[in-house]
Amino acid sequence: MEKLRYSVPVALLLLLGIMLTGCSTGSDLSRDERDQKDARDYKTSQIVSTSEVLKEKSSIDKDNLESLSSSLERFIVESNLLSSADQDEVMYKVIEYLNTPYLWGGTSKRGIDCSAFVQTVMYQSLGVLLPRTSLEQSSVGETIEREDLKFGDLLFFDTMNKGRTTHVGIYLEDGYFVHSGSRTGVAVASLNSDFYSSHFLHAKRVINPEDLKTSDEE
Repeated sequence: MEKLRYSVPVALLLLLGIMLTGCSTGSDLSRDERDQKDARDYKTSQIVSTSEVLKEKSSIDKDNLESLSSSLERFIVESNLLSSADQDEVMYKVIEYLNTPYLWGGTSKRGIDCSAFVQTVMYQSLGVLLPRTSLEQSSVGETIEREDLKFGDLLFFDTMNKGRTTHVGIYLEDGYFVHSGSRTGVAVASLNSDFYSSHFLHAKRVINPEDLKTSDEE
């Protein structure tokens, strides 16, 4: 019995994220800094297990999905975007976590911080192992210029003006990224907003876009 796959355009995720979260661009609070200062308390190899996540209640409830259905149906029909199978997996995982509240040190759908969100999405969707904190994550992968950003690249910010990484998110496309912000929880935000643009440090690529499976591959 074949496993059915559905193409999930990145723009669909942007639409869903904006409608559910309001796409807030407000600054992150001091809790983001805490994600860094006690890095020694976290094991770099700590990974949030799939079984743990499946036990948690999804942040997208039935009412939200029903209210979005007509808009999403029209968007899917009109969209000409094609997604790779791996890209779909990343986006499905992101959608699972949309609206999850921010919790410093949190690693589940009850609450999750920025680096745990990135770590969880990358591992459970692609099997990519990342360190636990955003400061550690910023040392992994290939440095990418802002104009060369691609889906799945990691974005690092100094949201506390400390001269070092204090926040991380995952780039989507068209200047948008997804992250767990202290005010918004897991939400879609614009890299071009005044706050995030001015606090952006650098980007890292931890996956090779050319290695992503296409939807036609078995």
